[in-house]
Amino acid sequence: MDQQGRPNEPQLVYRRHPETGQPVEGLLRWGLIPHFCEKRPDFAPIHARAETIAENEWFRDAYRERRCVVPMNSFFQKNSSGKRYAISRRDGGPFGVAGIWENWRNSVTDTWERTFAVITVPANELIAPIHDRMLAILPTDQFPRWLSDETDPHDLLSPFPEDQLAVKLQRSRR
Repeated sequence: MDQQGRPNEPQLVYRRHPETGQPVEGLLRWGLIPHFCEKRPDFAPIHARAETIAENEWFRDAYRERRCVVPMNSFFQKNSSGKRYAISRRDGGPFGVAGIWENWRNSVTDTWERTFAVITVPANELIAPIHDRMLAILPTDQFPRWLSDETDPHDLLSPFPEDQLAVKLQRSRR
């Protein structure tokens, strides 16, 4: 996902294949539908809070068994007055955000849909003046662990170091 990614649209996601255990990539729809839903919910969350992900009914199974990494080069965050900021790595490189995914059976069409949500953590000192939450950016060397069958890698869900990020105010498109 880059800065143009929008909820309910397919995005590139890396996940562990449930049968082979090998990393695979694919397009999953952004907006999580838990596997236990009998019908499409009115609301499909795009974010899951790190603090409650292991207990929340909508997220806990995916957190334990179906984690993913969502590649990005930047993301946008609005402040309380609606100003939009682009957040990226200071060196301009891509990064991966912690996420969870689900495989949901649509009983109307009898098809399977893969969906995902990204995980948020409390904002670091750089992001805090803009918003109180930020995406859970994973260190690159921790991608394999995040995608592993470990049931609770919660220590990876922490604010990314502010000295490795850059924030830029986006100009109005008028």
